[in-house]
Order: sequence, then C-alpha cells, then structure tokens
Amino acid sequence: MKYFLLLLFFIFTSFADEVDERRVKIIQVINEELVEVSKLSDQRNDRDPDLLLRMAELNLEKARLYREDENERFLKVEPSKRSKINQSSFFAKSSTYFSQANKLCLQITRKFPRYSKLADVYYILGFNAKEANKQKLAAKYLSRSNKNAKDSQTKVKAQISLAEIYYNAKKYNRSIPLYESALSKKTDKWWTKDSFNLAWSYFRVNAYSKAITLMEEVFEVSSDQRFIDMRPQVERDIGLFYATADRIDDGISFYKKIGINFSDQLLRIAVALLNQGKFDFANKVLAQAEKYEKNEKRKVEIYLEQLNLFERFGKYSFHLRVSKTLEGSFSKNLLSDNQLKNYIFQMEKVAAIVQRQVVSKTYVRLKKQRKLKAKMVINYYDLLVKVNLGKTEEYRFIQGETAFVVKDYNNSYRYYKGAFEFGRKDKKSKFLRKSMDGMLVSIGKLKGSTDKNIYVFESYLSLWPNDKLAKDIYQRLFNNYMTLGKTKEAKNVLDRFVKYYPKDPIQEAMIAKLMDSARDRKDNNEVRTWISLIGAGNYLVSSKFKNKLQELLTTMQMEDVQKELTSGSKLKALQGYLSLLKDPYSTKKSRINAKYNLAALYYELGDISNSYKWGLEALKEMKSSDVLKFSASFVSISNFLFNSFEYNKSADLSYHQLEKICLTKSKTKNIIFKNGAFISLAEGDVVLAEKYISLGRRCSISRKLVDEVEYEVMREYLARKDWGKYELFVNKNQDSLYYYNRVIDDLLNLVNIHKQFDNQAKVKKYQKLIGKLYYRAKKQRKVLSVRVLDFFAEVELIKIRKLVSKKNLVKFSTLDTFQKNYDLKFSYLQQIENNAQKVIQVGSGKGIVEIYKILYENYLEFANELSTVVPTGLKPEFIPNFRKDLASPIKATTLAAQTYKMEASKAIKNNSILNQNNFYFQDGKYPVKYFNSDSVYMDRSGVY
Repeated sequence: MKYFLLLLFFIFTSFADEVDERRVKIIQVINEELVEVSKLSDQRNDRDPDLLLRMAELNLEKARLYREDENERFLKVEPSKRSKINQSSFFAKSSTYFSQANKLCLQITRKFPRYSKLADVYYILGFNAKEANKQKLAAKYLSRSNKNAKDSQTKVKAQISLAEIYYNAKKYNRSIPLYESALSKKTDKWWTKDSFNLAWSYFRVNAYSKAITLMEEVFEVSSDQRFIDMRPQVERDIGLFYATADRIDDGISFYKKIGINFSDQLLRIAVALLNQGKFDFANKVLAQAEKYEKNEKRKVEIYLEQLNLFERFGKYSFHLRVSKTLEGSFSKNLLSDNQLKNYIFQMEKVAAIVQRQVVSKTYVRLKKQRKLKAKMVINYYDLLVKVNLGKTEEYRFIQGETAFVVKDYNNSYRYYKGAFEFGRKDKKSKFLRKSMDGMLVSIGKLKGSTDKNIYVFESYLSLWPNDKLAKDIYQRLFNNYMTLGKTKEAKNVLDRFVKYYPKDPIQEAMIAKLMDSARDRKDNNEVRTWISLIGAGNYLVSSKFKNKLQELLTTMQMEDVQKELTSGSKLKALQGYLSLLKDPYSTKKSRINAKYNLAALYYELGDISNSYKWGLEALKEMKSSDVLKFSASFVSISNFLFNSFEYNKSADLSYHQLEKICLTKSKTKNIIFKNGAFISLAEGDVVLAEKYISLGRRCSISRKLVDEVEYEVMREYLARKDWGKYELFVNKNQDSLYYYNRVIDDLLNLVNIHKQFDNQAKVKKYQKLIGKLYYRAKKQRKVLSVRVLDFFAEVELIKIRKLVSKKNLVKFSTLDTFQKNYDLKFSYLQQIENNAQKVIQVGSGKGIVEIYKILYENYLEFANELSTVVPTGLKPEFIPNFRKDLASPIKATTLAAQTYKMEASKAIKNNSILNQNNFYFQDGKYPVKYFNSDSVYMDRSGVY
C-alpha cells in the first residue's frame, strides 16, 4: 500500500533533474546538523530529550528523502522484472533511517515518560508506522499523541492522522469525532480535503443531512485560494448524497445553481458506483435518475445502464423488467442504432446465461425454480423476436429447446413449429431441420396429440419424402390417420409410401390394418377389393400374408358359426364346427378354435366322451398362451370328468393341460397338478402319478406339493409290497424338505426288510441315515412318529442295560474288597442315572416309563443288597456297627428308588403315556397290561 501511495505521488508530481541535486544538498545539511546534535547529546549522556527528539526528526527527514529516491528508481524498473525484486533489500537504506528515528523515539518514551513533548514523539512513531502500512501500530501511537498533546497544533495533526486511519479502515464511527474535533476551526489549507473525508464518513453512517451540509460548505470554502480546491470532487460525489438521501429536488437545485445537468450527473455517479461494485447504491441512483428524467430519449440511456447493472450483478428478474420497458421505447423509435445493438446484446447475453442454468445439473431437482428460469428465457426471446426480426427463426428454436428441457412439451412444440414455419420460407434456413427434429421429439412426449402428429408428419414428408427417417414417418402418419378413423387419408399415405418404397414389406402391415378396419366396419366388399388389388400386383405382400387372406375367409365362416351359437342354436353350432374341421381350406388356427369350442359345447351338453376327446385334441394343438388363457375352462372339463367317475380321463386331461402351460407363470398350475396327481393316486395309477411328479419338477410346481405326491406314491408302493419301487422312493423322499422326518419310519421298514435278507451293507447304510435324519428333525423340531421315538429311546436303553449288566456282575464278598465293590456299584448307578436323561430327551413314552423302571429297580436292588450283605471276614461283634454305617446309604438309595417311582407316575399322568409297563407304577390299580394285535374298536355302547 505504501508503494502504491508513493506511486500516485510521483504520477501527480513532476520532478526535474535539479530535484536530485537539491535532495543531495538537503541531506548534506541534515547530516551536518545531525552530527552536531549527536555530539551535544553524547556530551550530555543522551539525557536531553529535546536533542533526542531533534535527532529523530532529522533521521525521519533523511529517511523520507532516501525513500523518494528509492521509489523513483523502483518505478523505472520494467514491470516484468520489478515483481522479482526483493523490496526489503531495495528499500534498505531508507528503512535504516526510519528504524533509527523510531529507536530514538522509543528511547525517549522509556527514559522520559513525563517529557513535555511526548505527544510529538508519539506523533513521529505513529506517522512512521502509518507510512510503513502498520495501521494498528500507527493508531496506537497516534492515540497516545492525541491524549498527551498539550500543543493544539500537535493535537490537530494527531487527530487528523488517526482519523484517516479509521476512515481508511471504514471505522467511521471512530473517525467522525476525531475529524469533528480537529476541523472545528479552519486553520490550514487542508481543511477542505479533511472535511471532504468527514462528509463521506457522515454518509457512510447514513447521516445524510450532515454529509450534504458539510459537502456544500466544502464547495463554498474551496473557492477561497487559501484552501485546497475540492470543488470537482464535491460536484462528482454530492449527487450521490442527494440521491441516497432522497433529496433529489435539492440536488437538482444545487446542480442548476452551478450549471450542471443533474440526471447526467446521477448517471455518471451510477456508472462509477457500478465500476466499484456497489450495486445497491448504483441501483438507487439509477432509480432516482429514471424518476426525475422527463426526456424519453434520455431515459433510454438510464434503462440501458440499468440493464448493464442488473446483468453484472445477476439480477435477472429486474433485467427482464427493464428489457420489457425498453421494448416500449423501441416501438416509439427512441433507440439509436448503437443503443439498439446494446439492447439486443444485453438480452441475448442474459437469456443465454439463464438458459445455461436451465440446462445445467444444478437446477435439475429444483423443478419450480427451473421452470421460472425457463419462462424468463422464453420472455427474453419473445422480446428479441420483436426487436430483431432477422433472427426470429433462431429465437423461436431456442425457445423450443428451453421449453423442452423443463418438459413443457406443448410449448416446446409450439415454438419449434414457429421456427419451422418461419424457416420454411427461407430455402437457406439453418434451423429448419433442427426445428422439425424438435417437433418430432416433442410430439413423442405428448399423449393424445394426433392432430399435432399429422401436421408434423405431413410437413416432414412434404420436404423430405424419402430420406432416412421418412420410412418411419410414413408409418406413424398412417397410424395417426387410422386412430382418427380416416381410412381414405391412411390409404393415401400407403400409396405415397409404395411410390418411394415399392418393395418394402412394411406396406403389408398397413394393408392388414386397413383390412381389419374394413372388417370392423363389416365392409366385406372393401375386403374383397383389397384381395383383388393384391392379386393384381398393386401391392407387394408375402405368400404368408396371402395365406392369411384365406384364413380371413375361414374366420368369416367361424363368425357365422358364432352367430348360431349366440342365437342359442348349439346343435347348428356343433355342425358348423365339425364342417369347418372337414374344410380343406380351414387354417390351423381356426381348426384349433373349432376343437376347443367343440369341447366346450359338449361339456355344456354333458357329453363325457366328446368333451374329453375334443378337449384333448385342442390341448395338443393349442399354444401355451391360449391354454393358459382358457385354463379355467379346461379345469372345469376335468372336474366334470371326475364328477362323472371318469378318473383316468380327468387325470389325463389335466396332465396334458399342465404339460402345455408348464413354462408359464401361473398359480393355476398348482391346482391342475394337485387335482390330476391325486386323482391318479386315487385310481391306483402310480405310473401316471410318477409322470406327474416328473412333470411337476420341470414345471416349477410348488416343491411341497410335488414332495407330497412323491411321498404318497412311496406309501402306495409300501401298500403293494413292491419293495424295489418302495426303496427307490424312500431314497427320493429322504431328501424332501417337508417329508424327510416321516421317511424315518420307512427307513426302519427297509432296515427290517434287509435284516430278513441278511443284507448288512444296506442295514448299516439305512441305520446311519436314520440317525442323520433323526438328529436333523430334532434340531428343526419336526414331528416324529411314536415308533421312531421308541426306536431311538431303545437305542439309548440298550446302552443303559449294558451298564446294568456290568453293575450286576459286581458282587460283595470279602471285607477287604467291600469298599471297592461298593464304590464300583455306586458309580454304575450314577452312570445309569446320567444316561437316563438322554432317554427322557428322546420323548418316547415307552422309553420314559422303561428308564424310570430301570432306575427304580436298580436303586431299590442296591438298597436291598446293602440291607442284607455280610462280607466274609467280618467278625460278629462288628456286625452291628457295620449295619449302623450302612444305614445312611440304604436310606438314601431307598429314597431315590421311591422318588423315581413317583416321578414315573407323574410323567405317565402328565404326558398321557400309554405303555405296557404303566401297570408297574400303578400299585395294581390297572392290572391289564396291553391289548393283542387282533383287537377291534368298540363304540360307547360296547357294540362292535
């Protein structure tokens, strides 16, 4: 900043060569005085503050002179090289003297804190800091100078310098009181300049009246030659003050008084503010200029300046409003050529900016704002169309593009159409094809826009009848005419298409639609005409299409039969369908339809044999989609056959129906499968049931349903004692997600079967598999049969019985081995007790009763043994003590036995266990053990 200020100083001050000489002489004089003063100060041991202050002043003046020389040399360096200079070293000499002056001043402040001229010292320190652009430090010293100043001149200097610091820092509330104090009297020529700054300070704090009053005073005082002339600056700025304070009338009076046009001045002020980036002030000034300017042509300049202001600061809604106002001026021929160019440039520029915002990603999610911006763009181009007719086509096209981006397809079509119609007149149009493409895309987004479609397609074909898109356009135009039922116009499109594309097969589809339309209108004569035209070679169609014409005749026959059916004559309808099947010209489709309808008719007539026969015939030839479509009817026929006790026919028809719709997605498949499969099982037709299983797997039938049928087939083979097939299906069902737990019973059957034939490999295999499935079922909490539970309980019981056997082998004999045998027997009891829990966890009623029986008997037996045992080698006199020692274990084991008996009774009751061992724990209340296998059920009365 300090170098910039010096630069300005040197720009506005012209130094001649003699200045350098004069500077050298001044420095010599300063050096001489500095030497003398330094000697005096040394003699007084630097105890005279006046001498130190003088030395500081001399060093300061010397530093200023050297700094002037350094600045001159610095500015002579080329700009490209100047940026590379180390400024601290370049300005080192002047900095040295500035530093020396500061040191002397600081020395005074430390040694002589009550020095009478301390304010001057602080002023020097503050001034130097200010020159070094150390504003905070400068403010600190100048504040002290102001506070300590006893001399009014020093105080004024300090206040003015400090005020300038605050003014430059935009701290106007702090600069104002300093300026006011210092400028209370007009003491020197700089009063006008400093007052000018004070006026601006007033303005910045919105004290407009004070600012204007002081500016007017500065203007008057500036006419006095004793003061700096600030009149040009006042003329430049006071207009802003008047405008901002809303005292335009006073401003006009002021400028009239000094002979200056006020609106011109406001316009100039606004431009200056604009260049400074002060939008609010510039906007306010221009608004006042517009308000007070009565000349419409001069208003145009204001409007254009407003456009420039609003464009620069992105105030596009204001920009658009002024643009609309200017359009009124344009219509009155008030704009010069240059003004019109500027006006057009402004609107094109802002429209382009806003349009880029519309198409950018920023506003994609802000739909409301995006549409408002698109509307703004369209408004701009509406104005541009009025003022710049030569670019109407381009403007309308851009409007179409803008509307399309925001999905306003009706308006995008309208603007594209405007561009197209304008460009159609010009053979060199740049946007004709682009506009057409825009219309094509827009109508593609609109629904129910048949009229628009026809206009666009007809316009396209009138200009480009056989280009790369024309083929598709012909088809779309044809379809639109057909939608409106305008078959005459549609045929005209067909004929134009055939003219340019005589061998294109698309014409065949068009002809088919026209013929269908004739059929809908029941205009058989038109159908015959088409057949005649095709036969004459006027149109190119495939042999397949020609065959379809024959099919059409057959369809007519079908319609005749349908009429009979509709009228209620089922017999005639049957005869008609049978005749159609005998007709050699009947098409495959009509024959299939006839077979299906025959099946349906015979079903309605209750004819079992024929409804089955024709239903089967129809199923064999129908497509999967058609079978699915008529699934309900075929299910009804199958149910009819079932209810008529024709189980095999019902199952067979269902099988063929499922086979047809196998790969389709339909819940009906499961119903058909279930019905057919279980009917075949009911009839004992396991071969068909197996076919159903295979088909079910292929057709993605519910796995649970297929598994269920497979399980039932397995049970059927068990009932038939077909062991080979039974074993095959047992192996299949063991992998079932839903029935594997039930298969454990069947695996037990296989184990028993293979044991009979001494096939140990199979026995081991199935025993291993039984265990695997059992533990899987237990883990997944599946239901298991009583037989399976009893089996696995028995597995655990076998292990326990082995422990019982080992226990029983241990006998009490000699006294020496008694304790050892006692401990061994007791350990076996504990093992039996520990393993008992495994039996209980199985959940078998039989196992539970059996394990309690074992526990009860073994504990009781152990107690009885202890009660009677007399080891050999025990002397008679010790027997009473021996008995006494055994009393406690006898009591404990007896109690354990009784406890297990009670738990057994409780378990039988709580779990409703029916077992042949129950009587063991019932105290003889229920002496019957079990029924034999030849028993029969009785009713409540005892009759059987």
